[in-house]
Amino acid sequence: MSPASAGLKLRSPQGLLLIAIFLIALVLRVEVARHLPSIEWPDEIFNTLEPAHHLAYGYGIVAWEWRDGVRSWAFPGVLAGIMRATGWMASGSQGYLTAIVIVLSLLSLTTVWFSYAWAKRAGGIAAAMIAAGGCALWYQLVYFGPKAFNEVVATAFLLPGLYLGMYAEEPGEKKRLFLAGLFLGATIALRLHWAPAAALAVLYFCHKRWASRAPALLAGLLLIVVASGLLDAFTWSYPFQSYIRYVQIVVGHGRSSSYGVEPWYWYLVSLAKSLWPMLLLALAGVRRNAFLGWVALVIVASHSVIGHKEFRYVYPVIPIVITLAALGFVEIVSALTAMRKTTLSPRLIMVTGLLVFTITSGIFARWFFRWGQSSGGLIAFDRLSRDPSVCAVGLYRLPWDLTGGYVHLHRNVPVLLANPNLSLERQMLNFNALVTLGPLADPKMGFQNVGCWNGVCLYRRSGPCFALTPFYEVNKMLVLSDQ
Repeated sequence: MSPASAGLKLRSPQGLLLIAIFLIALVLRVEVARHLPSIEWPDEIFNTLEPAHHLAYGYGIVAWEWRDGVRSWAFPGVLAGIMRATGWMASGSQGYLTAIVIVLSLLSLTTVWFSYAWAKRAGGIAAAMIAAGGCALWYQLVYFGPKAFNEVVATAFLLPGLYLGMYAEEPGEKKRLFLAGLFLGATIALRLHWAPAAALAVLYFCHKRWASRAPALLAGLLLIVVASGLLDAFTWSYPFQSYIRYVQIVVGHGRSSSYGVEPWYWYLVSLAKSLWPMLLLALAGVRRNAFLGWVALVIVASHSVIGHKEFRYVYPVIPIVITLAALGFVEIVSALTAMRKTTLSPRLIMVTGLLVFTITSGIFARWFFRWGQSSGGLIAFDRLSRDPSVCAVGLYRLPWDLTGGYVHLHRNVPVLLANPNLSLERQMLNFNALVTLGPLADPKMGFQNVGCWNGVCLYRRSGPCFALTPFYEVNKMLVLSDQ
């Protein structure tokens, strides 16, 4: 039991409430992922789940990152193990996809634990419960938590690393610092861009007692970093290849800029739009713990100088802001009651804070347009994964990266991009499943509409597949187009 939870009996009302918060957080994440599938960015499939499927089953779509060796196999390797262990749980791809959602959702609960533990240390039990409830219910954390992004998993290591390093008191100081180093090392291995935040944490934890604290902390950090480098040597060509090649190709040659460039202030605007009430409360809470504010600032600032921006890159800022907001809420309520010379019970403050955070999240969730975003290709491929008669899948007007890939298809059959220089009718015998963006006005060759989801339609016909005309196989086209 951590010091933050010491004294909290699980059968007490507060202990039962905390258990309920964790259970609600888990159920929300799993159910949203299952019933509102979405593609935030194709990386969540083609840079994590799809290579994992290729590793586990021997086939998949290979994007340019994996042809050029700019990604580590660490995270896909773990996902591949989950796939092989759980594929039997349901037909098609649903067994291992559900298992991965559950595992990632459980891992994402570190945000709830972190917010509770940190706020309890800094502001007491009322702030801790508000922070935990806020992270359990905040719509962005519910949305991102089950997604197979390196940033989401790296956050699950960064936050415990910050807590263990910050509160590494005796006894067991060196052990806690070593564990903090392990977590910070895993953070860097998964998301190299967060190295400045990890460096700030190391300096903060050790600057007053460098000689006694740094060895244990750096030993844990370097152990993971070196291990990730050696993994590259075994899975690629030389140690740290994925990191070196990433810097050379993505940073040096500006490859990421081809996916869009935003102004330096984009993260500030995005964070302000998506959680401005929490930011206002956090300004009051940062007085209780400036360190978390500096960590969030370093993450935002270091990513603001990079042209290509995505919200997930600053994902750990969200639980940090909510934790500080809970501290700020209690601080403001305490100041107001002191001015009015009244007292409020911690229980009333806690209930009020939980209501405020829950209602605020619900209001923002209604404006959040990403629920179910680009889900049509995922649903269509999931349907095909349960159809053993599929011999080839054609894609018409639908980009390949808005499908579920083989991780959702889970059939070792060709995926063919319809040739735009030939009529669709001349290609229809090449496949007996056709996935299109929008419905076909007059399907030919016996194709029947199975269903449409979020603008994507699935057509099927009976019978075999014949390679009668030239067609575009997805991996061949990706090599030709360098995608």
